[in-house]
Amino acid sequence: MLDEQTVQKLLWHWDEGWNSGDLDTIMSPFATDVLFSSPFVPKLTGDPARLALEGAGALRDYVRYALEHAPGIRYTIDGSYSGTDTLVIVYTCHNPDGSTRNGSDFMRVHADGTVAEWRCHYFREPEL
Repeated sequence: MLDEQTVQKLLWHWDEGWNSGDLDTIMSPFATDVLFSSPFVPKLTGDPARLALEGAGALRDYVRYALEHAPGIRYTIDGSYSGTDTLVIVYTCHNPDGSTRNGSDFMRVHADGTVAEWRCHYFREPEL
């Protein structure tokens, strides 16, 4: 299992970074070779086939763009799950217009505590 110190560090960087709009705080725990995916990657890149970004530089550009284009957005961590080398952060996104959206972020963590992989997920109603 991930140790409690690593879990708390990652939760703090995620929560404090996004809610204060601090790019350096958000980026601090990521490995240089991080793999990142989000449903918003194709929108940002303009390439519907591109589902992920590779490397801390590309991720930093993505996060910078997100912070600049979503001023006033806030997050509440609703809980987390930890595994042997993974952390899932469950959260509510509070948009400036008053709407909310639920999501969860999966992070795979190297032995040194840096994040090797970050995958964003957003709630969808089941289509039965």
